[in-house]
Amino acid sequence: MFLPWFVKENLADWESRPVNQATLAGPRSYSFHDHHRRIVAVEPAGAPTAEGAFQRLARAIRSYDIFPRRLGRGVLRRPVEVGDSVGLRYYLVPGVHLFFASRVYEVIDEPLRSGFSYETLEGHPEAGRETFSVTKDSETGAIICELKAWSHLARPWPRWLHPLTRPLQTGAGRAALDHFEQLILETHPRIK
Repeated sequence: MFLPWFVKENLADWESRPVNQATLAGPRSYSFHDHHRRIVAVEPAGAPTAEGAFQRLARAIRSYDIFPRRLGRGVLRRPVEVGDSVGLRYYLVPGVHLFFASRVYEVIDEPLRSGFSYETLEGHPEAGRETFSVTKDSETGAIICELKAWSHLARPWPRWLHPLTRPLQTGAGRAALDHFEQLILETHPRIK
């Protein structure tokens, strides 16, 4: 949904929407599969450090603070839980924004891994699923951020738009990893 810069997004409009039928049908031969992965910090080996990089990134992901502010802003009611709808106000060009939402179907809350997965709702320009996570390697102390997704344009968007939308999508994945790295540098400058 297109929004002028001055109009507030409305997550409530999306919360009653069903999951996109093309998403429920699963990936297709023309779907794109993305896997962005990066070591963004290193902590001492063992369990996550109290208030360290792993915990900071786990909180950011569960708060849908995934993309840099220049690209957009996550909209949610609380830290994500299964069944919640989360929206993204994407800054397409100055003064023109897009707003779309997805539904959380999995929350990852393990001692060394945290994150969530969502699937797109009806009205989202893409059909697909995506997982955002942070993992700590207890042997090396490496803090690894990862985004895994499959997607393709949802109807009624024609597939010929892929050459225009695909660079935005892959760029957003790389920008998310940059954002995670920046979050650590801002709060823990000596960890990296």
